[in-house]
Amino acid sequence: MLVAANALLQHAVANRYAIGAYDILDTTMLEGVLLGAQRAEAPVLISIAELHTDQFDEATLLAAAVEAAATAPVPVAIHYDHGTTLDRLVRATQLGYTSLMIDGSHLEWAENVALTRRAAALAHAVGLPLEAEIGYIPGEEGKDAEHHPGAIRYTEPDEAETFVRETGCDWLAVSIGTVHGRFRGEPRLDLERLAAIRTRLPSTPLVIHGGTGLADEQFRALVAAGANKINYYTALVEVASQAAAQYRRWDEQRLAAREAIAEEVLRTCRVWGAAGRAEAAGSAAPRIAPVEHVIVHRWGEGAPDVAAMQREGVATLGSLPGVRRIAAGVAETANAPYPYLWTMTFATPEALDHFRTHPDHQRFADGRFRPFAAERITIDFRLTEGNGRCATPKSSQR
Repeated sequence: MLVAANALLQHAVANRYAIGAYDILDTTMLEGVLLGAQRAEAPVLISIAELHTDQFDEATLLAAAVEAAATAPVPVAIHYDHGTTLDRLVRATQLGYTSLMIDGSHLEWAENVALTRRAAALAHAVGLPLEAEIGYIPGEEGKDAEHHPGAIRYTEPDEAETFVRETGCDWLAVSIGTVHGRFRGEPRLDLERLAAIRTRLPSTPLVIHGGTGLADEQFRALVAAGANKINYYTALVEVASQAAAQYRRWDEQRLAAREAIAEEVLRTCRVWGAAGRAEAAGSAAPRIAPVEHVIVHRWGEGAPDVAAMQREGVATLGSLPGVRRIAAGVAETANAPYPYLWTMTFATPEALDHFRTHPDHQRFADGRFRPFAAERITIDFRLTEGNGRCATPKSSQR
């Protein structure tokens, strides 16, 4: 089931465990993560990092992730990881992510606060939580270091408290000794620092980036000190590639990789305390409820070309935050009482509320639509069956 991400993490805070946010690159990884979560009976976050989106068609993978999450028997949220700009976050709200991250950790304090404040306002306007980062978590040599260069900068507990208060972010990624990628040498975790941040932010989900290479006892210590979300990627691609290397054919390699990922997800869910919590977490986290906004209307005599108006509306309104889908049409039936149609899917009820008051919508509606479509019917629908899917719940249990 696809559920509200913030409620999922608040359950982790209240019950002192951590939920895995597993970065994926394709549907094989998606299937493996969900299969492992099902075996563990654990809530889970599917995560996609912005820096990876040049490797696949993001909209296609998100459509698969939303479909798979909606039909999964465990609670699932879909996270946009390490976003860099507000424009990219707007796109994320349109694709189906249920939580967002803006990463301004490389910026000076004032710049990070300003960027994060704007990102939080954007996310909250469409009913989504925002993760931000303070301190700096470097990467290893190679690809990760290209995106995360530099020396580690630890998160100061008093600055963490101030940052959350000033920005309004919902989750905080902290730097306490981990690195993106795999450790070179022995990791040194500052657990006292993490515990101090937890004391100052008792209800804020705390996020650990860079978990690959930690021992199980180190993970347990992180959870005990206050970690609630642990990002996990490098170990997944490593176990997948090792398993696949034993086979020659791609179909065999794919299944071996999926199974290896599932087992690693099962193992980490157990270590982090998420195993066995699917039912309780799912009860605490409401399902994501897209809203269908439907308008049927007539078009006034002597009005501007209706097709041109529809094209302009699709382009203008389809670019707004939280608009998952938009289409305009013409009745197939001759002499229909209302021959023209608008149908829009909004990510959340909050996204529809935001849309109604957005200046771009108001300008289009008042200047191009309402004056010529006085006779119209507008209805908002909450989907109760089907949810637009073509697959059945059984499909996610193969």
